Amino acid sequence: MLDNTPLDVLLVVAGALVVLGVLVDALMTTLSVSAGAGPLTSRVVGVCWRVAVRRHRQDDESSFLTGVGSVLLVGTVLTWVLLLWTGWALVLAGSGSVVDSTTRVPAGAADVVYFTGFTLFTLGTGDFVAHDPEWREVTALASFCGLFIVTLAITYLISVVSAVVSRRALAVQIHALGDTAPEMVARAWVGDRFSDMFEQQLIGLLPAVATSAEQHLAYPALDYFHSSRPALAAPTAVAQLDEALTVLTHGVPETERPDANALRPLRYALSRYLSAAADSGWPRDV
Repeated sequence: MLDNTPLDVLLVVAGALVVLGVLVDALMTTLSVSAGAGPLTSRVVGVCWRVAVRRHRQDDESSFLTGVGSVLLVGTVLTWVLLLWTGWALVLAGSGSVVDSTTRVPAGAADVVYFTGFTLFTLGTGDFVAHDPEWREVTALASFCGLFIVTLAITYLISVVSAVVSRRALAVQIHALGDTAPEMVARAWVGDRFSDMFEQQLIGLLPAVATSAEQHLAYPALDYFHSSRPALAAPTAVAQLDEALTVLTHGVPETERPDANALRPLRYALSRYLSAAADSGWPRDV
C-alpha cells in the first residue's frame, strides 16, 4: 500500500478478520465430527430457525417446516460466500493496488468488488489487476481461498443430503417392523416365542442406527430436516424402537424375550443416537 491512511489500514484489518472468521466457521461446521457448527453458522441458523418455528405455529401448517432444512443449508453456504467476498473486497480496497490493466487508473469501489468476485470464483477476465507485486500474491491467496471454500461447501451439501437420505432409510427400516412399539412386539411374537427373523432384523438395524448417530454429530443441520410423512421421520421411529426395546427388556419374562446379544448392542446404539441428538448444539424450538 502506498500512502496508507488509517482508514486503509482499518479496511485491510477488518477484511482480514472477516475472511479469518469465515474460514474458521466453515472448517468447524464442515470438518468437525463432534463440535457441531461454527459460532457464526450456529447463531445465524438459530435465529432463522426460530423465525420459521414461529411462522409454523402461527399458520399451523404441518408441511411448512419440511423445506426449511434445505433453505437453511443453502443459506449457510451463501453466507460463507458473501462474507468471504466482502472480506477480501475490504482487504483489496484498503490496499489501493487494484488498477485498470490498460490505463493503470485506480479502481473504484464497485470495480474492486467486481475484481474480488472474479478473483475468488473464476479465472479472471484481466481487465483489472493488482499493481503492486506483493498484492498480486495476495490475490493468488484470495483465489485459492475462494476455491477452497466453494469446494468445501459443495462437499458439505452433498454429505448432508446423503445423511438425510440415510436417516429416512433408517425410519423406513424401523417402520417395517411396525408403526408403534406395541405393534413391533406383537408382530414379532409367533405364538410361543419371538421369531428368529425378528432377532436378525434387530441386529440388521444396528449399523444404520450407529451411523445415523455419528451423522448427527458430524452434521447438526440434520435437526432441521423434517418430513410430513411419519414413516420417513427418523426421530419418531427411533423413539418407537427404543420403546419397543424397553418393553422387550422389562415387560417380557427373561426366558421368553429375544436373545440379549440382539437387544443389548441395539440398545447401546440407540442410547448413542439419543445422546448425539441432544448434544448437537443447534437450537430445536419445536
